[in-house]
This record gives sequence, C-alpha cells and structure tokens, in this order.
Amino acid sequence: MRQVLASLLGESPSALQFVRGEHGKPRLAAQAAQAGLAFNLSHSGPWALLGWCWHADIGVDIEVWRTMSDEAALVRRFFSQAENARYAALPDEQRQQGFFDCWARKEAYIKAVGRGLALPLDSFDVTFGDDQPRLLRCAAVEGDARSWALAAVDVGPGASAAVVLEGDVCHILPVH
Repeated sequence: MRQVLASLLGESPSALQFVRGEHGKPRLAAQAAQAGLAFNLSHSGPWALLGWCWHADIGVDIEVWRTMSDEAALVRRFFSQAENARYAALPDEQRQQGFFDCWARKEAYIKAVGRGLALPLDSFDVTFGDDQPRLLRCAAVEGDARSWALAAVDVGPGASAAVVLEGDVCHILPVH
C-alpha cells in the first residue's frame, strides 16, 4: 500500500504518514493529504484490495466466501428489510454468494462514508444476486449530502468485492 500510494504522490514510501478519522478510517497526513489522494484497503484470506482516487472519498471491501453457520442470523440482524426479502428469495445454492456480495457492498459503503459500524448496516440498501451493483437507498447521515456510486469488482469465483466512490460514477481500472 505504501509503495502504491508513494508512487502516486512521487514520495518515498517511508515518508508517508497516516492518521485516523473520527471513526477510525485511515488517511494520509501532513503534506501528502493536501494532494487530495484518498485510499481504502481491505483484505480477506489471501486477497487484498486497494482503492484510491483523487479529491473524493472511497471505500473498498473484499470477502472470501466461507461457510458460516450463522449466515441467516447475520442477514436478519444486519441487512435491511428489503435485503432480507431478496436474500430469502434466492435459491439455496445462490445464498452464500448473495450474502457475501451484499456484505462486501455494505462494508464498502460504510467505509466510504467514513462512519464504520457507527452507521447501522440496515439503514441503507444495496443490490446483490443478479442485480446490477448499486445503492438503492443511502443512509441519512446528518449534514452529508454527497452522492455515491457503487461498483462490483470481479475477482473470480469464491470471493466478492466492491468499491463505493463519492460521486455519480465509479470506474474500475484493473491493476495487476
């Protein structure tokens, strides 16, 4: 992460300093922050996902699919009513992917907004399953009138990933 961010800024990786926002979201400190580079990092199993942009907020999440004995309970507890209905309508063989698609999209959103789990996961809706990735209902965060774009990242079978970017459009450029 340091190497990528430093190369974007024309800095030495060791020169970068980081601070945490009110809800723990890391960001660049000092002069690097003035350049307007925002970033977010997620990891799950052997995967890592780093997203960055200029002069906007960003959130990313990646989730390796795994068997969870309490998946349905997590859906009931953390997903919105609309998401609960969508999950229940999925055929059994699509529920694991549906769960992780939804979870990654929700995590990316709360990370982009910068509120973390202080923002209830059932206070907004995302698409999942066969739907095009998008935010259906954004959480009402007092004083926050920003718009958000959501994109799914195709990382292949067995994992779900998402990016949420401040603005109307989110384009993903693959970097290997």
